[in-house]
This record gives sequence, structure tokens and C-alpha cells, in this order.
Amino acid sequence: MMRILSAEEIKAVECAADKNGISFLRLMENAGAACAKIIRSKFDRTEKRTVAVLCGKGKNGGDGFVTARKLHENGYKVQVFLVMGAPTAENAKEMYSRLTDCDIPIFFYDRNSETHRKLLQTADILVDAVFGTGFSGVLPDNLQDLFAFVETVNGYMVSIDLPSGLSADSGEFLSRPVKADLTVSVMALKKALVTQPAKAFAGEIQVVSIGIPEQLYKPYEKAFAFTDEDIGDLFPTRRADANKGDFGKALVVAGSYEMPGAALLAGGACVESGAGLVRIAFPESAYAAMTAAVPEKVLLPLPANRFGRISMQGEAKLLDALSRSTACLIGCGLGLDYDTEALVKSVIRNTQIPLILDADGINAVANDIDIVREAKAPVILTPHPGEAARLLGCTAKEVQANRTDACRTLCEKTGAVVVLKGAGTVISANGKQFSVNLTANAGMATAGCGDMLAGMLLGFLCIGLSPLEAAVAAVHIHGLCGDAVAKATSKCATTPSKMLKVLPKVLSKFE
Repeated sequence: MMRILSAEEIKAVECAADKNGISFLRLMENAGAACAKIIRSKFDRTEKRTVAVLCGKGKNGGDGFVTARKLHENGYKVQVFLVMGAPTAENAKEMYSRLTDCDIPIFFYDRNSETHRKLLQTADILVDAVFGTGFSGVLPDNLQDLFAFVETVNGYMVSIDLPSGLSADSGEFLSRPVKADLTVSVMALKKALVTQPAKAFAGEIQVVSIGIPEQLYKPYEKAFAFTDEDIGDLFPTRRADANKGDFGKALVVAGSYEMPGAALLAGGACVESGAGLVRIAFPESAYAAMTAAVPEKVLLPLPANRFGRISMQGEAKLLDALSRSTACLIGCGLGLDYDTEALVKSVIRNTQIPLILDADGINAVANDIDIVREAKAPVILTPHPGEAARLLGCTAKEVQANRTDACRTLCEKTGAVVVLKGAGTVISANGKQFSVNLTANAGMATAGCGDMLAGMLLGFLCIGLSPLEAAVAAVHIHGLCGDAVAKATSKCATTPSKMLKVLPKVLSKFE
């Protein structure tokens, strides 16, 4: 897992390290050395050897001086550009002094110098060490010009800690930052690196350690991002003598005459995610559509009302199926009327198994959110920002302005595991610790993707993952499916049907 820390938390950990005998100067040396090591891992086996390091006058510039020195010591042709004048931070001054003892050209960058611009144009690698976690506000005009220029050159851009121009704690920015190919985030991920639109400027992200003991981070461990390896550790190994009963009985309550596809996508994803048996409860008005795909599903047609949605007349039959299931999903494509609202509330009050409320399952309780606490089993809510806003009585814009706070409040109000969907999906089981997803792309902003995610989540519950584990795993792997489709086709052509087809291959990485 990768920690996500605010600028204030980063500073607090550094101060704690200094008090424990690891000086700020040593931390700077370690940071620059770690960044140089990452760059070398990418380019040592290539012929790309020319490096231009853009340094500011603060601590980030100090990291850049160390990086430049370390690359020089390992055979790279390094040039350093002071883009804001001589360093002013004390430790950066010391690292600058060490740099001047090396045979490294140092330039005071002049935006009008053709020589300087030519050197930047011909560099194989550019290192952005202008601003770090202390930056906020608008970039000076000369730096806006510089960053616009380096975005047009062919060199590979590496940002140290953050692309310069980003504020560490916000996804928003007031002037265009550096566009990095790689961001080497020192100590931990910064909030900006997991929040759009800032994240789009970071490129590939790698986190590096600088020798701070693990216990010094403990007071600040509130948010994390998971790697493929972390997700793989969540899945149990299937015994050789296993049978379908070992992998649970899933109940999907979904679909309507208007939206049968939602039930098919959710049910199909649940089947592909390993559930032993998948039963779909749906209105009989959608019977023809439901028999058209995924023969592995068991069908439970229920009486339909005049709108083609599940009628309360099917309550007894549904509750009987609920009592014989391992986990339940309700809401995908249900539609919303008196019958569906009453049905959702009945399922909440009667469930003895983990319950996922998605889509219209969430909308059905928007005016009676306290009912979620009446459930006698774990509940997982999977709202998108609009649905979260209805639950919280605010606007989607307010939800998006602070997604972690919105997730926290939903956890507090409902006692549920909350999966707040969107770019950088936020997940929490208690409103105190959060997971932020790093997979997925904008091509997944299309109808049906949420249905697939809900089905995967149900499947993972059935094979034995806890509600929180299932949520984190489903969101991560769902995003990988979207990324795989976008890479193979395009973001515009990314659809849940295509994602469902690549799910088995993506899942194979975690077995």
C-alpha cells in the first residue's frame, strides 16, 4: 500500500525524523539519490544520457542538485538550470555548494537565450525540481513560459515530488503546471497525485522511501492507494477439492422493462468474478431479455407492476431467495417508484447477509437514509457523486470539492462501507481510513460501468472477501479492465460489454 499524505503531514513526519537523528540535510540527500536511482533504472541501458535539471531556489531545488550530482557520478551528461536564481533554502545552499565542486555546467536560465532553449530542446531527460509541496497560487509569468516551452520538447520529463505548479493538497491549479512523463513522489503520494485534474499532469507515479522509520508515519496513516500486489494478497487460494457451494450464492435484484441490460451486466460480472451460483431476481416483463445472455445465471422472475418494474407482490418470493443467499446486490436498473422503494427497504430490514445498494437501490433510500442503519448485516453503498449528493442533501459539485469528506460523512450517517465512485474512487469502512483508487480512465464514464462494478463486488463477497476487501479489489480490477480496453481500442470506444470480455484475463493476474 502507498500512503497518501498532505503537505502538513509530510512536514510533520520530516520534523519527527529530524528529532530522531535523521537530519533534514540527510533527508534531502536521500531524496535526490532515490530520484536519480529511479531515472537510472529507466535509462542506464539506453543511449539517452543528456540530462537538463531545472532547479528552483527552495528545498525541491535542493533535491534537484542532489539528483544532478548522482547522475553525473554515474556517467550522465548533466546540465543544471537555476530558473529562479540562486538557492535560498539553507540545505539547498549546501547541496548547491557540493554541486559546484563537480564538473557540471550551471546556468542561470534566461528565457531569451537561444542557447538555453537549445540545450533544453536537445536533452534526452529533463528533471523538474522547481517547486515541491510548499507551492500554491499562480506560477510567475517567466515560469509559465518555461513550462509551456518544455512541454513542446522531446525529452522525457521527470518531476521530483510533484509537477511544479501543483498544490500538494488539491486537484485544482491556477496556472498550467509541468506536464510530467514520470513523477517520483518522495516519502508518500501527495493528494494532488490521486485527484483530478492534477493527476493527469503526473504521468507515471513512483513513490520512493528516504529512510524514515515506519513508526514515524503511524499517526498520519489515514489514506492509502493499493497496488496490484496488494490486491493479489486479498484473494484466497481455491482448494483442489472445492465445489460451487464453497464460492457462495449471489442474489442480484436488478433490471426492469426499460433497463434489462443493467441486470445482465451485473449478473455477468458476478459470474466472471467467481461466485458459485448467481441468481437474478427481475420483473417478468424483462424475461425475454434476461434469457438472451450468460446461461450460467439462475433466473428468478417476479411479478411486474404497470411500469415494468418489480412489484411488491413478489416480496415473499424475493425474501425467501434472500434467506438462501450468501450476499445480495439490489438496485441496478430497477427504476424508481412506490414498489421499488418499498422492496428495497424490505430487503434492508430483512437481510442477514452482506448487502450492496447500487443505483436505484441508493435512490430508494435517499429520503430515508437512516434506514441503512437498521440492516442486521454489513451494507455497502456505491454512489456516484449525484447519488451521494442526494443522500447528503447537497450538490454534486460540493461532493466533488472534497470527496474524502463526502465519503466520511456518508460512513458516519449510514454505518456502511462507502464506495464513492468517480475519478479516484474513494472507499472507506469507518470514515477514518480511506482507499483512493489509481486505476481507471475517463473512457469508463459511460452507462453500465457501475453495474459491472457492482456485480464484481458481489462476486468477491461470495468467494470470501470482507466487504472492505471486496470493495477495494473490485474497484481496482474494474479500473484495470477499463484501462485494458482503452489501450486496445480507445477511451471513446470503452464500454462495459468490452470490459466484461477482458475481465477473465485481468483477473488471471491475481490468481
